[in-house]
Amino acid sequence: MIFGDFIRNKEIRKRVIKEELGVEEDEIPERVVVTPMPFNTQFPKNFEDILINMGIKVNRLKVEDQILQQFQGNLFLEKDGSRGFIAFIGRGLIDFTERIRILAMISQIKDILFIGTAGSLSNEILIGDLNIPKYVVPFENVSDFYVDPTIAIPQADETLLNEIYEYAKETEAKAYSALHATILFPYSETTEFLNYLVNIGVSTIDMEVSAFYKVAKFYGKRAVAVLRISDMPLIELHKQKELIKVRREIAINAIFKIVLRFLKLI
Repeated sequence: MIFGDFIRNKEIRKRVIKEELGVEEDEIPERVVVTPMPFNTQFPKNFEDILINMGIKVNRLKVEDQILQQFQGNLFLEKDGSRGFIAFIGRGLIDFTERIRILAMISQIKDILFIGTAGSLSNEILIGDLNIPKYVVPFENVSDFYVDPTIAIPQADETLLNEIYEYAKETEAKAYSALHATILFPYSETTEFLNYLVNIGVSTIDMEVSAFYKVAKFYGKRAVAVLRISDMPLIELHKQKELIKVRREIAINAIFKIVLRFLKLI
C-alpha cells in the first residue's frame, strides 16, 4: 500500500485515519482539538474523572501507530448531543505535520483548536500566561513540502480567534495575542537567534504552530492555537522554577475550560 495515496484513494484514507487517529472518518465531529503533547501534561490531574463528574461521556480511542500507542489513545467526548474529539498527534514538526494534514483533509471538520506549550521571549508574557497568536513567523520549511507556502499563510482565523480569546478572558489566566514564531528544533535556539526574534517583535516560540496554521488554511479549516507559556529561555532557570510553582496549575485549568467551551460541552 502506498500511504500517500490516501489523498485520492478513499479506502486508503479510511484505513490511515483509523490507524493514526483511532476513529472512523464519518464519526469525527465539526470541531476537533489537537495537541503535540500528552493529555496528562495539558489537562488537570484526574481530568477523566472530572469530565465524568460533569456528565460528559469519555471514550478512549486506541490508535495503531506504535509510537502513539503508549499515550493511551485519543478522546471522544459526548454530552447532551454535543460531541468532541481531542487528538494527540505527535510532537515536533515532521510528526505533527504528517497527522494534521490527515485530519485537515476530513471534509466534515470545520474548526480546529490547537493546544500546546511555548517559550516566552517577552518580559511581560510570563510562565502560566496564554498566547493566542494571530500571526506566526515560520522558521521552518517542513510544511512547504505539503502545501503551497504562497497560499497557506500561517495565520489564525480571526473569528475563531476572537471566540477563543473571549473564553480565555473568563479564566484566571492572563491571555495575550502576540506575534509568535515556529522553529525547527529546540537545539536550533541560540542566544543570538532568540535575541534576533525579540528584535523583530516575536514574543513566543514553539515547534508546530506555523505548520498547523498553514496546513489548516490550505485545506479550508478555521484554526487557532492556544499556547500555555511553559518556559522563558532568556531568563535564569531558577527564576523560571519559582514562576512554574505558582502559575502552572492556573494555566492548565484555563486550557481545560477553553477546550470544553470550544467543543460546546459546557
